[in-house]
Amino acid sequence: MNAIAIRAASPSDAALLSALHAQCFDEAWDEPAFAAFLRDSFTFALIAGDGRAFILIRGAADESEILTLCTRPDSRRVGLARALVEAAGAEAHRRGARRMFLEVGADNLAAHDLYAQAGFAPVGRRPGYYIRNTGQAADAVILSAALPLIR
Repeated sequence: MNAIAIRAASPSDAALLSALHAQCFDEAWDEPAFAAFLRDSFTFALIAGDGRAFILIRGAADESEILTLCTRPDSRRVGLARALVEAAGAEAHRRGARRMFLEVGADNLAAHDLYAQAGFAPVGRRPGYYIRNTGQAADAVILSAALPLIR
């Protein structure tokens, strides 16, 4: 497998991140939201595959949280998300985080597989947290892993 190019995002990438987020989620975040995240010193984003995927992380004390992870639909299953999770875990650990958290829809089986392979385990659940475009509700599963992540 070829190495996946990953770079840090800057506020000038807010439009790219917003457009990609809209391809991945029912409730997409807009460009001003991403610009604000990227100006926050406690938040960082990494972009992979020439803009085909990104991850957004927020840190607080010795913890970090994956706020969102997006891979363009036509670029899934090629290792972009895995590379981003690993790189984000390493960067969060470098910044002092000892643990990483995230929420994922209970119905997102591909994401559950990805996170389990990286060492994440369920620590909680929020019933009916996500409302899908179909009107159906999906639980949010809270996952956590110690840093650095298992490779």
